[in-house]
Amino acid sequence: MIYRDMFFTFFPEILGEIYFRSGLRLVPERKYPIDVGGVKKIYIFGTSGIGNLIMLTPMIKSLRYGIPDAKIKVIVLPNGAKYVLEGSPLVDEVIVFDGKGKLREIRHDWPDLTIAATHRGFMRAKEAFRTGAFWRLGFRYNHEGKQNSSFLYTHAVNYDEDKHEVEQGLDLICPLGLPEIRELYMHVEEDDRSFARKLLHENGIKDDILFGFYTGLDQDHPKGRCWPLDRFAELGDMLAADYGAKIVIVGGSTETIAANAIADIMKNKPIVLTGKTTLRQAAAVIEKCQLFVSSDGGPMHIAAAMRTPVIGIFGPTDWVSHAPYGSRCLVVRSELECAPCHKPHGEGVKCQSLDCLKSISVDMLARAVSQILV
Repeated sequence: MIYRDMFFTFFPEILGEIYFRSGLRLVPERKYPIDVGGVKKIYIFGTSGIGNLIMLTPMIKSLRYGIPDAKIKVIVLPNGAKYVLEGSPLVDEVIVFDGKGKLREIRHDWPDLTIAATHRGFMRAKEAFRTGAFWRLGFRYNHEGKQNSSFLYTHAVNYDEDKHEVEQGLDLICPLGLPEIRELYMHVEEDDRSFARKLLHENGIKDDILFGFYTGLDQDHPKGRCWPLDRFAELGDMLAADYGAKIVIVGGSTETIAANAIADIMKNKPIVLTGKTTLRQAAAVIEKCQLFVSSDGGPMHIAAAMRTPVIGIFGPTDWVSHAPYGSRCLVVRSELECAPCHKPHGEGVKCQSLDCLKSISVDMLARAVSQILV
């Protein structure tokens, strides 16, 4: 076992060094189909954000129903993403990735198939290889000027950045030949729904029309996803007047300052729940909303998964691959030529002025609201 561990620990680095220096590829891509009947243990790298993991759930659901007897385990980052799937019938285990020692534990479980579903180049390919899985699925990609440096996978799929992440995930399991299920998923327990009902009732919400807001990351954050707060406030008052709706603002504790700033501006005071719920409790609150308006971020994708009509506001981030996914989802975005400048797993936002977000007016959102509520 110790020699096996040494091989999988150090061999990827040796292969990488040879390939990136000389272009010599020592591990050929397999040309034969994956034996789905022989797949009993599946490990999926979902090591990215909460929203990214939600966008992988159609792929995971397709695996669950396509290979029902397989054990499916999803590897996530320690960022709260585990609550998207932990305890759900779609997976047998959610593993929080905290270092290379975790790869050794996975390797000792002798997985049949590893899927590197988050495309972060050679690093993710090495991690997939180090699981010791017989079959390894991942994306073809360029690395350090080298074409098709996906040589640590047994089966590679072309990465198409012009596709939505849901479609990318489903493309990744095409070699398995499974029926595709195109539905997002977010695991919510009945206790979470009971908490949400009680919390809303305590804040005066009974049979009221309820619209939700998520401000997104603060504008000072490098990714700059946040629509101007004064416009959120203006939109909230407009929706309260035109639809008789009450506004609830959800998010993490770090977004409380932004939420309170909106509340201070609004004439019709919103319910501020930032930092007062768990991720699943927030999902249950979003599920109670008749509409959810959101900057690009995890709660936007949660709303889509909970089948709540959602409008996503996009400035510098990529709406092609990250738009809310579903039949009752709309995107309001900047028409500036420079947008989007922030690509997934690429360079950050290239300016500080965020003119792309400032170019999105309240009237643009109001038109989208009237369209989605028809």
